[in-house]
Amino acid sequence: MSDAMADGEVLWTQRKRNWCRTPFTFTTYTLTAEELAVKSGVLRETFDVTKLFRVVDMTITRTLLQRLFGLSTITLETRDQSSNGQTVLRNVIHGFEVRRIIQHAVDESRNVNRVSTREFMGDGYDGGDGGAVDGYGTDGYDADSPDQY
Repeated sequence: MSDAMADGEVLWTQRKRNWCRTPFTFTTYTLTAEELAVKSGVLRETFDVTKLFRVVDMTITRTLLQRLFGLSTITLETRDQSSNGQTVLRNVIHGFEVRRIIQHAVDESRNVNRVSTREFMGDGYDGGDGGAVDGYGTDGYDADSPDQY
């Protein structure tokens, strides 16, 4: 993926690897301060962009073959309709380091956009106070809290 396909300064980019670490695939991952873009395909290209503030969880998995070749699969659980709630980065080199870079960018994006994870927990989450998601009651506003925006 070229830098023109990603909004903002590129923090990390990598081509998906095959089982023996060679980059002979047609999938590219690009991370900027605002989004994670996945480009795949040759004859029919697909571009999937996920805003970072929508990422709610990350998981790293490694098969035996991936461990032998130093690869990882990073799965991002998101609140993004276009990706059906999941973005998967397969066969990434230095997966744990990449996860840290992504997590830092997600945290920064949430700060910039004033988004917290509790805003994503409205689907059936009971915060322990009878159904109020944020713990302040039904309207989500606490007049005594200086952190309201």
